[in-house]
Amino acid sequence: MRRLAPCALMLILALTACGGDSDKATEKPADSRPDSQPETGVEDENKAAARTAAEDFLEALRTGDGEVGCALIDEEAHASVTLTTMNTQAATMEEECEPAFPTYAEGFVGADVAKIGGIEMGTDTRGETPIATVDLVYSDEVEGDTADDLLFWLMDDGEWRIRTVPFGGLTG
Repeated sequence: MRRLAPCALMLILALTACGGDSDKATEKPADSRPDSQPETGVEDENKAAARTAAEDFLEALRTGDGEVGCALIDEEAHASVTLTTMNTQAATMEEECEPAFPTYAEGFVGADVAKIGGIEMGTDTRGETPIATVDLVYSDEVEGDTADDLLFWLMDDGEWRIRTVPFGGLTG
């Protein structure tokens, strides 16, 4: 029995020592939880920026503001909303978006009653470029074909722009 007492005491001390350390090992600091916040934060920021761009585009459609409207259309898509003019000084034909935008805006059916609905975030086929699909809802009945959504792409310069211009222009 005398031998058993020191062994039991050593075992109790060893278990107590291990138990104390194991509690500390399993304790998690307050900030050790999986951190999905930055990813969600970026998506929320992108969604908010895309919403702002869409609201600005709708306002440009309502007012015929070519400067704002064309700034929100990717340059490669300007051909969809352009007016060809003669530059007499350079003796060249130039395509200009801004002077043509009011005509485009007049043909955008329902712009005066369109509002931003939901926004769905996605990416291009390679998963590299964020794309926002901005649903349009119309507060009143509208005659004619209306756009269901606007597609905004996050461009290399950090700005959200439309790469595929919804239909518009002069109506019948």
